[in-house]
Amino acid sequence: MSDAAVVPIDRAARGFSLLGVIPLEGGVLPAWEPAEPRLGVRLVAYQDVAAIVCSAPPAGGDADPLHVTARHWEVHRALLHGDVVPAPPGVVFSGDEEVVRFLTESYATLRGALARVAGRWEFRLHVDVVDAAFPHIKALDLATHIYADLRRLAGAAIPTPSEETRILSAAFLVQRSASAAFRDHVEHLSQLNSALELDLTGPWPAYDFVQMHG
Repeated sequence: MSDAAVVPIDRAARGFSLLGVIPLEGGVLPAWEPAEPRLGVRLVAYQDVAAIVCSAPPAGGDADPLHVTARHWEVHRALLHGDVVPAPPGVVFSGDEEVVRFLTESYATLRGALARVAGRWEFRLHVDVVDAAFPHIKALDLATHIYADLRRLAGAAIPTPSEETRILSAAFLVQRSASAAFRDHVEHLSQLNSALELDLTGPWPAYDFVQMHG
């Protein structure tokens, strides 16, 4: 969502952190019991979308453990209940009016992002060499074929930054209904390529496929 406008405020003042945006079925605001009540997580609606917000951390406190943990679990819980477009840390609004203004100005972009992730979630794959004697160039070739093979089972896929010693890191946007088959195929590829270690994690919100930028 590169076109989504974000309204910045002075981080010295406490406002509301944006955690993500969800669709509203029939435009109805659902009851929302926060995973971390101390942060007052709640929903702010505009038409058929809603922002998940909570009390912002103090200035310079983006790494505050309470807020980091709450962000992770709240967005993941939204994912398990339906579709969600996750927001990056540091998107803060001064109050509900600014949240609604953001949803209003970014409505078309947000609806497009929600459509992109509808019925899908993200899996991340890391590929490492476990046999030190295995030729590096051959490992790269195998990882390329593994990526291409899994790409056919996903709605979208992108390589992601990885450690220098890692052969491959990639993210895959997978239909929820196809998740079990995707996991099984990764396990099958792992058994076929014993010199490599395939580490699959997820499901995750689609952090690598939809983004909000200030």
